[in-house]
Amino acid sequence: MPPAREYMLSCSQILTENTVKEGDELQKESILAQELSSYSLIERYDSACCRLLANKPILAWLLQGAVEEYQTCSIEEIMGCLEGHPEVRTVAVDQDVKGKESGKITERDTADKSVREGSVFYDILFASRLPESNGSCEIFVNVENQNTWNPGYPLLKRAVYYSSRLISRQKGIVFFGDDYGKLEKVCSIWICIKVPKAWQETITLFSLTPRRLAGAGKYDKMEYDMESIAVLGLGDHRSPRRDILKLLSVLLTTEMKPDEKKEILERDFAIPMTVEMKKEADTMCTYGQAILKEGEERGLKKGIEIGEERGTKKGIKIGEGQGSEKERRQLLLNMLKNGMPAEQASAWTNVPVEYVRKLAEEIRK
Repeated sequence: MPPAREYMLSCSQILTENTVKEGDELQKESILAQELSSYSLIERYDSACCRLLANKPILAWLLQGAVEEYQTCSIEEIMGCLEGHPEVRTVAVDQDVKGKESGKITERDTADKSVREGSVFYDILFASRLPESNGSCEIFVNVENQNTWNPGYPLLKRAVYYSSRLISRQKGIVFFGDDYGKLEKVCSIWICIKVPKAWQETITLFSLTPRRLAGAGKYDKMEYDMESIAVLGLGDHRSPRRDILKLLSVLLTTEMKPDEKKEILERDFAIPMTVEMKKEADTMCTYGQAILKEGEERGLKKGIEIGEERGTKKGIKIGEGQGSEKERRQLLLNMLKNGMPAEQASAWTNVPVEYVRKLAEEIRK
């Protein structure tokens, strides 16, 4: 079995140790529905976005626009390099242990972060052959759909951690013992939907680059260029440009109807929007608009803003509400009990992460 396929199968087999039991635990969601309605909407919105992005033509455009090795390739050539099916929110970032069962991951298997306590999953993970390598070299690519530019910690450090985990988990799957020569390159691509103006319509690449301090010795790039990170800051979906930034802005905006997206994708990018893609686009827009409406009705003041700013204050801000400190504490407890990681709860409520971690410790006692 090719290392890439074995690697992807292994990732899909990983067991979550802290899975919330079905039954009584899941029934608690209905009790917490009011407090967690925004969280639930965002999870559904995020899942629809990820399923849209996981379509192979979109992934091919991403590789061409954000990964150096593919920049001179045509979309058709890149499509031929993509292997297997992308894993969508099924592979936990922090787990290495293989499960006992294998199988093809389908849409029904897509994991929802809200029902797995303490677990964080890669949004999208897939393998691709590197061009001009005759199939001998591959790259493992992680794609993250990021709604919050400032989640309460440096986003780039999280990106470094994610890509580093993609490297470390190859041991025992792609290579064994000290056979590091078989290590494959990894790339983590971060699509930031809502960014400050200075970062709009930008693509920034980060990679290992040698800096000679003494002597003239040279190293083979293939031996150290094993990790890269790409951060894409989206802009206005009405922009006249025709590149990956425009493609993603059109695909992920909630202000455009699926039929309009279909026309642009087919006309400007030669991407046929399948029935399934149109369905996901409609789902994403529906949840996106529901989030906006809920934000306006509840008047929340801090947190995540989803949607495009068009000279108005429209949008949802989930976080520091108008309730009392007691209500805010209860909301945090409900989020943590429902499986939301402390860092995410902190970012969405604008409460210091140290305080949220203390609450998490109280729950575990």
